[in-house]
Amino acid sequence: MSSTTTPVASLRERQKQRARGEIYDAALGLLAEKAYVDVTIEDICARAEVGRATFFRHFGAKIGLLAEFNRRLTDRARDDLAQQPAATAIERLRTVQQSLADSWTQAGPAQQELARAFLAEGTVAALDAHGDGAVHGDLLALVTEIVQDGQQSGTLDARLPADFGAWLIVTGIAGATGTWLTQPTRTELDTMTADTLSVILHGLATTEA
Repeated sequence: MSSTTTPVASLRERQKQRARGEIYDAALGLLAEKAYVDVTIEDICARAEVGRATFFRHFGAKIGLLAEFNRRLTDRARDDLAQQPAATAIERLRTVQQSLADSWTQAGPAQQELARAFLAEGTVAALDAHGDGAVHGDLLALVTEIVQDGQQSGTLDARLPADFGAWLIVTGIAGATGTWLTQPTRTELDTMTADTLSVILHGLATTEA
């Protein structure tokens, strides 16, 4: 049974991701042409050649498009981690932080405007509209894996549940990124996120971070 259902499930997932990607790319194209507030879901659906039901099934709301950008950021972080198979948990967390900072710094105006709109609309409300943790779901899963490994190896303090420790890290980095997006001249994003991670690790690490 599993030998026949797994390929089907994999195919469906690839189709889902392809559809999400096409809708997201269509939205970015429109955001490059006009402001976020002037881009409607109808505009995005027309550009992507999909129905409104398909859009809502994948994103829940216009602000949910940020989840696709974050998924791509997480994919890039995983690729960067794959280049460091022997890295410790702390080194891996720093790699994720660096990868995220690089991705946001290199992001175009459309992605940054989308993120600023997300901040303006209210993080909690946007998360609730698209499912708890959906906007950072993939990143939370990745960081949770790293924290679990660190706790098992003794590198990270195991008093906190791994998923909660990961939540602290992800929300901390997200908060630093949000500050940078609204005050880009304040300091470099890499510095802000690296300092944020260091502060969090000071409480999580069993040895000097």
